[in-house]
Amino acid sequence: MFRFPGQLEGEKVLKVVRKHPIVLLRILVGFLLTIVIPVLIFLAVWFGSLAGNPSNDAVVGVFISIYILYGLLFTIIAWINEAYDIFIVTNERLVDITQVTLLKRTVASTPLAQVQDATGHVEGLFGTLLNYGRIDVQTAAGDASQLDIDHVPDPNDVAHQILDWVKEKKSTGVVHAEPLQ
Repeated sequence: MFRFPGQLEGEKVLKVVRKHPIVLLRILVGFLLTIVIPVLIFLAVWFGSLAGNPSNDAVVGVFISIYILYGLLFTIIAWINEAYDIFIVTNERLVDITQVTLLKRTVASTPLAQVQDATGHVEGLFGTLLNYGRIDVQTAAGDASQLDIDHVPDPNDVAHQILDWVKEKKSTGVVHAEPLQ
């Protein structure tokens, strides 16, 4: 059973929405283009013309090591910032956990009964082909309480599920959906 910090007694998780895997692929491609390929090109040029001097080899080795380590550091930070954005739907509320930076996270929640609208947006070529996009959830508090998460797989279906659960919660006071295992 999926549990999260701050989960209330008797609260059941209905759905956990994470970002589409394309986001992590985008980070990997960025790492390859900015770190691996330039290092390989530099090493090819280096060994083709300048190699052989031990003092130069040591300097180049240290430079490449530092360059790769910084690249890994920024790649891991980018991965953490994307992978830890989670949108949780429970039988009582919606919880939006956003990893803003490496050491900053925001958590916003709203009761299901206060949700007025949930909209899924699919935009762009890759979004349309891979069916991912953004979900905007509008609450009764107006613009101050808008929850959103981007790069969600099948956002229209998730928005419809949220609206169905909200309708059930408002009409019966209880959501009769199967909790997430």
